[in-house]
Amino acid sequence: MDRQTCGFNNRLPSTEHASSSSSGDFSGALVLITVSGERERRHRRGASHIGSDTQRSARYGLNTDWLEDMTEASSRARRLFLGGQSMSLLGDGCAVLAVPLLVLQLTRDPLAAGLAAAPRGIGYLLVGLPAGPIVDRLNPWAVLVAMDVLRAGVFVILPALVWLGAAPLGAVLALAFVGGAATVFFDAALTVAVKDLFPAEGLLRANSVLESADRTSQMVGPAIVALLATWVGAETALLVNAATFAVSLATLVPLLIEVRAVRTRGDDAWNARLPGPPAPGRAGRARMTPRSVRLILRRLCEDLWEGLRFIVGFRPLLALTIVQTLVNLCLAVDTLIVYFARVQLGLPTPLVAAVITAGGAGGIAGAVTAPFIAARLGAMPSISLGILLAAGSLLVMGASTGWAPLLAANAVQMWAVSIASVINRSTRQRWIPRELLGRVTTAARALFVAATPVGAAVAGAVTKASGHDPRPAFLGAGLLIGVIIGCGWFGALRRYDLPAAVPDS
Repeated sequence: MDRQTCGFNNRLPSTEHASSSSSGDFSGALVLITVSGERERRHRRGASHIGSDTQRSARYGLNTDWLEDMTEASSRARRLFLGGQSMSLLGDGCAVLAVPLLVLQLTRDPLAAGLAAAPRGIGYLLVGLPAGPIVDRLNPWAVLVAMDVLRAGVFVILPALVWLGAAPLGAVLALAFVGGAATVFFDAALTVAVKDLFPAEGLLRANSVLESADRTSQMVGPAIVALLATWVGAETALLVNAATFAVSLATLVPLLIEVRAVRTRGDDAWNARLPGPPAPGRAGRARMTPRSVRLILRRLCEDLWEGLRFIVGFRPLLALTIVQTLVNLCLAVDTLIVYFARVQLGLPTPLVAAVITAGGAGGIAGAVTAPFIAARLGAMPSISLGILLAAGSLLVMGASTGWAPLLAANAVQMWAVSIASVINRSTRQRWIPRELLGRVTTAARALFVAATPVGAAVAGAVTKASGHDPRPAFLGAGLLIGVIIGCGWFGALRRYDLPAAVPDS
């Protein structure tokens, strides 16, 4: 499970009005917020969240014919999309090692190396909250294309600066953070794009493929970078990142063209129903002024607040979010697994690598098996069972005295967490109305991102207080997760499952 974006310790649609009128133009969409946000918000406040996305959008007066056309896209288009996103995820996996290696060529500062290793997490802290409302106002497919262009550019500029001898540490870290922020916007738009492209019954399979690719990239990406860095240098290895994003871009552009073609059939009818000024980009561009900037910021804050209100008001989602955040807090203890294996157990480096690799293999297996488990048990029982198995695995880790039980427990833990991640992501995509998906998703992810470093700090403090023995931290985390999922299941989750837990007023 992606530990920063999906929940359980670990990867945004627009309102139809803004998205269709912006056609992917960022500045036009932001100006549009100032002229139509209140009218759209009045529509939402007067509507409940009962029914399908099409029913909800019809209640808001939105044309959704193009969305139905997108769900009827060819299987070839879907395969192309998933293949391109698998390459994009490989780029993310390569960046985990490539950027820190480049920084270590420039400085031996451990703080700088640590910051370079977490660009996505820092990106969520910087732009995670506004990213959702912004993407909600844009064409998600255009956002995907723009962010791939930006990320590819970042990973071309970084080695170029090194070759030109003009790569100050501050510039390298700033570019890494720009790439991380672009990934935040990309992740948010990807959530919406997957919902658009895959029918409800295909969401789980699509997320299973993406999670499998993510897990594989976390194993393969650093290995590729390590080999290239040894042979040709870390700066040249960065070009592999740029190439993966370029491949993703090449698969997204045809889909963006198709999206614009199928949505055109509903634009005229939608614009004819809209009172007020014409959409930016169609009959002229509104001029940006200090007042309009203030209005844009106010609208974005209101959109973010609306996302938070939806989480609080929709009880199944609130219960799942609370459970996720608390579980993430506890699962952060596995950041100590390398310390546990190498320092506490005294394992040689090859066995430490085997323990980590077993976890990666377990994660891939969990992503592959998640659709089958969900089909037999249902969404909430599967998520709860996955969390419970993860708790048991942490208890086994805490009692481990050798490499074999630690390896097996790590494999089972990552398998269970991956199952919960895939099913959780698909459940959220089906629960959350499309027009709110971006802001709700990023608001929840901000909680998950914040929980992980806090949990890691607590686990480190417990380890230090226990004479530098991490076993009490693992045992305590396992017990706490068991209590959390027990209370969550009997208190709320067992009452909610996908068919019955449709958002209601």
